Amino acid sequence: MRARAARWLAVCLMAMVVPAAAQEAPGIEGRSEQHLTIGGKRVAYRAEAGLFPVASKPGRPDATAGYIAYVRHGVDARRPVLFIFNGGPGAASAYLQMGALGPVRAQVPQVPAAPLPAAAPVVANDQSLLDIADLVFLDPPGTGFSSIATGADRNFYQSVQGDADAAAQLVRAWLAANGRTGSPLFILGESYGTIRAAAMVDALRAQDPALAVRGVLLFGQALNMIETSQRPDNVVTYPVALPTLAALACYHRKRPMPCDPAASAAEATEYGPTYLAALYRARALPDGERRRVAEKLENLTGIPGAFYLANDLRISKERFRVELLRQEGRVLGRYDARYTAPRAADAGPVVGSDAFSAVSDLYGKAVIDQLRRIGVEAPERYKVIARFSGDWAYGAGDSPFNDWPFMAKLEAAMAAEPKLRLFVGSGMYDLTTTIGAADYLFAQSTLAPDRFVNHRYPAGHVAYSDDTSWRSFVGDIRAFVLEGSK
Repeated sequence: MRARAARWLAVCLMAMVVPAAAQEAPGIEGRSEQHLTIGGKRVAYRAEAGLFPVASKPGRPDATAGYIAYVRHGVDARRPVLFIFNGGPGAASAYLQMGALGPVRAQVPQVPAAPLPAAAPVVANDQSLLDIADLVFLDPPGTGFSSIATGADRNFYQSVQGDADAAAQLVRAWLAANGRTGSPLFILGESYGTIRAAAMVDALRAQDPALAVRGVLLFGQALNMIETSQRPDNVVTYPVALPTLAALACYHRKRPMPCDPAASAAEATEYGPTYLAALYRARALPDGERRRVAEKLENLTGIPGAFYLANDLRISKERFRVELLRQEGRVLGRYDARYTAPRAADAGPVVGSDAFSAVSDLYGKAVIDQLRRIGVEAPERYKVIARFSGDWAYGAGDSPFNDWPFMAKLEAAMAAEPKLRLFVGSGMYDLTTTIGAADYLFAQSTLAPDRFVNHRYPAGHVAYSDDTSWRSFVGDIRAFVLEGSK
C-alpha cells in the first residue's frame, strides 16, 4: 500500500513541475505478459493497469484517471488504438471489458429465465480485436482505482465538459507514454459514455489538433436525450419508443402469432408518422379515428386499446414495463426487457427494480479476478460503480427550453475532419436507449450516409450479454476499425 501511495505522490509531484508534454510516467497498479489465440494465431500482448494525473485547471492536478490496457507486442507506432469506457456517470469500464471486448470474457446464462450463478465462468475471448488494434479501457476520475482529491473542483469532474476533458487528458497521457501519438484513434462509449465520447472529440481537438481520431462508436446512444424527456406533452417520444414496444410484445407473445420481433419493430416504425399525427391533433382527433389508432396500438404493443383510449393514446416506457405482463404478475426489465421479475402486489404504475441488474453484476465481479491475473495487488479496491454526491451537469440546466446539442457538436467535428466516421449500436429489447431513438438521431442529422453506420442487435442495453449479439457487435466493430484505419 505504501509503495502505491509513493508512486501516486511521485506522479502528482512530477505533474506539478514538469511540462505537460513530458508527463509520460503512469502510476502502475499491475503488469503482466499474456497471450491469446485469435483466428488460429497466437497473439502475445502486455496487460497493464495504471493511473495518470488529470487536472481541472492547467498545471493543477487534483484527480487521477485510470486505464487497463492490452497492447500487442511487436507492432509499429501507427497501429490503431481503441479507447473504451462505460457510462453511469460513475461506472468503470468493467462491463465492456468483461462482457465484450477484453481478452477474456465472462459467460452469462443465455436464457433470460435461467438461474444466475454466484460468479460467471471466464474464458478466453477468441473474438478479441487485439489482432487489429490495441485496447485501452478507461476509468474516469473516481471510478476503478482512480480518485478525486479533497478540495478538487467537483463542478468540473461532475459535468459533461469536465468529464470529457479529463478523459481526453488520460488518452493523451497514455498515447505519449506509449509512443502512440501518431496512431489512428477510435473512441467507444456505452450509455452515458456515448455523451462522453462525443464530447471528447472536441476536447481532444482542443488539447492536440494533430491526433488522428478516426472513429467514434456509440453503444446504447444517449446523444439526443429524447429518452430522458418522455413527458406526456412531448409527443414525439411515443412514436420513437414504439418499435421497441412492438418488438417486446412479439417477444413475450402478446402480439398475434406468429410474429418476428424485428419485423414488428419495422411495422411500428412505419406506423410512426401516423401515430405522431394523431398525438399532435390530440383532442381534435375524431372519435372514430381515435379508436382506430387505439386498435392499431393494441395490435402492435399488446396493451389493450381501452388503456390507450383512457390515456390519450400514449404509454410511457416505464408504464409499459408494468402493464405488458400484468396478468402474469411480472414486470419487464428496464435495461433488457426480455428479463422479468415478480410484480409486487402493491406496485404502482412505475417500478424501480430492474430484472437485468443481476446479470450486469456478474461482469463487475469478474473484473476483480482479471485484475488479479494482470498482477494488481488487492484488486478488490477497484470501484466498479462510484456514487457521486450532488447533481451531474449536462450543460443545459433544468428548464423546459433545454437543448442538449451533443450530436450537433459531433457533426461539426466530423465536418472539420473528413476521415472521422460514426458507429451507433442499439439493443432491440432495450427500454433505456431505444432503437427508435437511434433512428431518430440520424433522421435529424446532417451526416451523409457514408459517414455513419447504424446497427441493432436482438438483445438489451448490454446487448453483448447475448452471445449472438456479442459476435455481431464485435464483428461490426472489427469492420469499422479496419475501414477507418486505411
